[in-house]
Amino acid sequence: RPSDITNFDVRAEWFWASGDNFTVSGFYKEIENPIETIQGGASEDNILFTFVNGDVGDIYGVEIEWLKTLDVLGSWADGFYLAGNATFSDSNIDLDRAVAGAASISNDSRRITQHSEWVANVQLGWDSQDAKHAGTLVYNAFGERIFFAGIDGNDDAYEQPFHSLDFVYSWYPTETMTMKVKFQNILDQSLEIDQKGSAGNVTVIEQDVGTTFAVELKWAL
Repeated sequence: RPSDITNFDVRAEWFWASGDNFTVSGFYKEIENPIETIQGGASEDNILFTFVNGDVGDIYGVEIEWLKTLDVLGSWADGFYLAGNATFSDSNIDLDRAVAGAASISNDSRRITQHSEWVANVQLGWDSQDAKHAGTLVYNAFGERIFFAGIDGNDDAYEQPFHSLDFVYSWYPTETMTMKVKFQNILDQSLEIDQKGSAGNVTVIEQDVGTTFAVELKWAL
């Protein structure tokens, strides 16, 4: 069934003449019929998933956002800026075992699947004075989160923190032409999902994401 969400938030913002800004927000979300990812039947080498509705769930926390120009460091830092956001939150959900598909679930009261207690994004950027060049170095990370809920006494499976570092350089030689050079996942991190078993934590899913390099050239008529 579709989920109904009731959302409350309060937000305070500060702006400066330099373009700097800072925002802090508090939020609370109540979710009726939240959709949860549940472990399904599978063989030893395959994992299947199914989805069930929980009874009610909620998410609450604080988010901060900022943009700070770095020209205060000296003329060499003209055009540089630091921006980002960070969220610190918690959640909980109650599952009714009488709901189809939820009878065998191991933990009927826990955090919501796919929810991390913290998420951070930080960007170091540069824009040239002539507006023809721009560069950004972006760092993204999230905390451990439940990837799918376990069944038949098996513990929930947790996606491990993933730290991503990306770089993008843009060049605008004319009003109609743009060239971009991109490096993604410079740290070459892998996606890893662990599930606790009788012998301790076991990696049940591992994906080598790899590092990506790309060059894009656009020409608008």
